Amino acid sequence: MSEHVSFEVAQGPGGMDVLRVVGRLDARTSPLLIEQCVPVRDRGRHLILNLGGVTFLSSSGIGSLLALTEEFRERGASLRLAEPSPTVREAVELLNLQEFLALYDTEADAAREQAA
Repeated sequence: MSEHVSFEVAQGPGGMDVLRVVGRLDARTSPLLIEQCVPVRDRGRHLILNLGGVTFLSSSGIGSLLALTEEFRERGASLRLAEPSPTVREAVELLNLQEFLALYDTEADAAREQAA
């Protein structure tokens, strides 16, 4: 199994920052995800995290998503999870984390929710 993950920074709907994740989110790659999110968090901006390309999500990956969500909230911003892959959706639902990790079908849905 590959331990590879890649990130693409983009401008999303409504001018929101978007980070698209492709690959595995596990103990080795979760710190890389956090590192990618820190600049947006530190600017107090909202972030859409597109998880459509995530092929594996470990407990470390879930932990990083929960930690980032809380860190963004503490700074008056939000982290929204868009286009979750079946792997991500199944993990969030299996662990009953929908209350803590908001999932949106598209980046546009996530941006619309932020604007409301």
